[in-house]
Amino acid sequence: MPSKEDVQVQALLHQIEMGPLKLWVLRAAFFAAVAGLAALYLILNFRGLDSETAMDQAQVGRQIAAGAGYSTLYIRPMAMWQFINGRGSLPSGFFPDTYNFPLNPAINAALLRPVKRWWPMEPSDVVYFADRVVAAGGMLMFLAAVFVAFFLVREIFDRKIAWLTTSLVLLTDMMWRFSVSGLPQNAVLLLFTASLLFIHRALVARESGRTGPMLLLLSAAALFLGFAALAHPVVAWIFAGFLVFTAVWFRPRSVSALLVFFVFLLVVSPWLVRNYLVCGNPLGLGIFAILDGTTGSESAFMRNLQPDMSAFGAVRAKLRGGLTGQFESLFTFLGFNVAAAAFFFALLHVFRRKETNMLRWCVMLMWIGAAAGMALFAPQGAVSANQLHMLFVPVFAAYGLAFLLVLWKRMEIRYEPARNAFLGAICAVTALPMAVNLLTAPAQKVNWPPYVPPFINAVCQWMKPGEVICSDMPWATAWYGGRVSLLLPSTVEQFISLHDYKTLGGPINGLYLTPVSGNRPFLSQIARGEYAAWGNYILRRPELDRFYSGFPLKEKIDLPIGGECIFYSDMDRWTTRENL
Repeated sequence: MPSKEDVQVQALLHQIEMGPLKLWVLRAAFFAAVAGLAALYLILNFRGLDSETAMDQAQVGRQIAAGAGYSTLYIRPMAMWQFINGRGSLPSGFFPDTYNFPLNPAINAALLRPVKRWWPMEPSDVVYFADRVVAAGGMLMFLAAVFVAFFLVREIFDRKIAWLTTSLVLLTDMMWRFSVSGLPQNAVLLLFTASLLFIHRALVARESGRTGPMLLLLSAAALFLGFAALAHPVVAWIFAGFLVFTAVWFRPRSVSALLVFFVFLLVVSPWLVRNYLVCGNPLGLGIFAILDGTTGSESAFMRNLQPDMSAFGAVRAKLRGGLTGQFESLFTFLGFNVAAAAFFFALLHVFRRKETNMLRWCVMLMWIGAAAGMALFAPQGAVSANQLHMLFVPVFAAYGLAFLLVLWKRMEIRYEPARNAFLGAICAVTALPMAVNLLTAPAQKVNWPPYVPPFINAVCQWMKPGEVICSDMPWATAWYGGRVSLLLPSTVEQFISLHDYKTLGGPINGLYLTPVSGNRPFLSQIARGEYAAWGNYILRRPELDRFYSGFPLKEKIDLPIGGECIFYSDMDRWTTRENL
């Protein structure tokens, strides 16, 4: 006869397998898996921020947290041109940032303020502590967005599809890499997903004839999209798709469309007014990113004190290449998520609920708007500053998965293990990039080339507070070194002019060149391209430059790793200090 303890164990196992405890065990396993993935990406696989935009917005956030207002240590020559042309002179005191939109830097400021005591880097800090803080904040916003997406999909379809969609999003490697990137997409994803939730509820209210709640919900959606645009201005193109859908589908049309337009404008207009008052252009310096890929790179324009505005005439030609490039890499931009890619086939299917059918057309219009915006402000990879296809992965995956399940049901295969194997195959294909990236991640602890944070910080510590350092990666010297950092001007003459006239409040005391300029094709970019004026300095042959006699930085030192970085200075700043 079984003992009392055996009976209790069997009863517990029965509850786990068949009873109410089964659901809680599955949920606990799910959240444990999510926590494990978060730890892998944030702790074990994280090597610090690795993009210009992330570091730039992080240092602006730190300036805000330090009480310096919305200012920047990263100074682009073109920003100086904009201030002089728009306001007649450079600003005194802290240099206002007009390149970035404010929401992500403000979020970074809120994250960084409580850890102010850890802002200074230690020589032993391979990964900057503030990098982890910024990345952790991004990951929390990503997980919050997934949480909101669960409720959105549950309202559109049902609980099972919501759980499956959530799982597919969490198995998408690209989404996790965005979460720790420090880029504004994490905030935008949360706000965009919340806006879709309100749009769906507005559609439900429309179908039930409740005009008042419908208008209120549309206003809420426009509000969230407005805040999303304050994180990333290309969201304005997504809003344009939503505005078109509102004007076509919701009635009264004029009232609905004007309402969402004015709510959106109410949110973004204070920042546009601020930019106009500061630099004379409501869109700030960021609008000139549209010139990237016309007659040169964005960096080439930003480095110039006398930019060529005729390049705006080539923007139209850029549009075609921007669109075809996106379509060629669309599966990559969707993170190789099979269900998300199936969204476009789901447009051919008629779902039972009218609001479910209509929401997908709203999403489609918003995605078309995003694609148009990205054609002008092109993404530079699957995880990059202007890559907004990732915003659509959760809702695309929901519709694509629902469509694939409809196709499976029509096959009339009533064998449950076969259905589970079908879903498992979708999850496995989606998770394959994650498995490959986690298993083959490089052993190095930093994002080299070109970033080695402790070395960047050490070079910046050779500079005294208030001195200006010039570099081909000033976003990194501003973030890791906390020094006023000038982007390498287009020509040596411009550099000497800025130095001699002390345009930035003093001379330029150091020049830090890295693989950002050194690891470029020799003929096309160093000898004849955008870095041609600096070729001899990049190649460590300044004595051959015809301007060398007037060049103010006479001292130089080769730096680790492998001598791929070099520092030019107005005096010997390193012999009395420990070597790097």
